[in-house]
Amino acid sequence: MNIYSLKNARLTIEKSPFPPVKVTYITEEDEWELVERYSVQVSGYDFDIPEGFRFDLASIPRVVWWLIAPFELSLVAPLVHDFMYEYEGQVPSESVEPDHIFERKEADDIFRELMKLEGVPEWRVILAYNATRWFGGLYWGT
Repeated sequence: MNIYSLKNARLTIEKSPFPPVKVTYITEEDEWELVERYSVQVSGYDFDIPEGFRFDLASIPRVVWWLIAPFELSLVAPLVHDFMYEYEGQVPSESVEPDHIFERKEADDIFRELMKLEGVPEWRVILAYNATRWFGGLYWGT
């Protein structure tokens, strides 16, 4: 499947225990858009991400895609992580139960947990998590 022509597709990660994520890829903006509301439970929180939310899947520079590419880190993990980052942890109360304001480290820890649950190889989880901890502060609050 050509990623650049992807429209309204239900994407599934083979080992993922989560339902497929229905997205469209917006080529000109290099973003993914959630086509249907997506709900997931993790770390004692129920996330309900609204249709239309846009995310970049994972902010990995193209120059290192030979080592680790954004689409190798699952779908649910970057979706939930980007959603928390979009709101600097102050996720709208209708989108998380129980209502909670997340610290950046909590958002990063949930990212790591979701990657593990979706079967991402441990070395990729470690690499992605550490990169997020080192550089995520550049995006938190932007």
